[in-house]
Amino acid sequence: MIWDPDRYVLGNYIQNKINEAFLKTIKVKLSGNILDIGCGDGQYTYLLARKIKHGHILGIDSSENMIRHANQQWVQKGLSFEVHNIEEFHRPPSFDFVFSFWCLHWTNINASFPNIFHLLKNEGKWYAVMSSFSDHSILQTWKELAKQNLYRELTEKYITPINEKYFYDVINLLKELPFKQVKLNLKTCRIPLPHINYYKNLLLTMPFIKRIPSEMTDALIEDMLKAFQTICARKYNGRLYYETRPIFLEAIK
Repeated sequence: MIWDPDRYVLGNYIQNKINEAFLKTIKVKLSGNILDIGCGDGQYTYLLARKIKHGHILGIDSSENMIRHANQQWVQKGLSFEVHNIEEFHRPPSFDFVFSFWCLHWTNINASFPNIFHLLKNEGKWYAVMSSFSDHSILQTWKELAKQNLYRELTEKYITPINEKYFYDVINLLKELPFKQVKLNLKTCRIPLPHINYYKNLLLTMPFIKRIPSEMTDALIEDMLKAFQTICARKYNGRLYYETRPIFLEAIK
């Protein structure tokens, strides 16, 4: 399955709702030189750029398809997009702000975090939302399929133990970097979904979908949707909620 920017936009509803909640808590006036790591299709970077009166925002992503889409779709003064991997992105300290939404947990944080520290100017600020690899609705869906004895090989592969250690790995690494101030928060989020298709679109953006044989994809997605609805019927009287527990990170160099 080819990574599809248009499908990615549809699947980003849940993450964007959480991003908005996070940004409301930080209340900063954006200016100067700003970096958005893992910008994806560029839509959220564009929304950030609209908040900037004086400055420039650079969105980077390792996907050439995403950056091509971003450069075609989002054209605005003070906004640009480039293909880069944050683990290998080296420039002199030049950024007043660094943002990253739902990206850094896919990186080797032992490389990406020190790079971010180096990229910031003195007094520069870093804000990030990232997975804590703790409980979330997709993991719950796999567990529900396992209870129903469906897709045994897949459920055994994708039901992984909740990784409580990851959050502490993040804490310990940040202690090693000489930030003047760090604030971490594990935030429990429940996002109401207007329609089941919002969950479907999220599933279609997940990396595991690309590894499923194409002839199995439609049936698997339908069964995952049914399992998710079963969970919501049990927990929320049929109302659809996506559950997750991301890390909210703020740091000052």
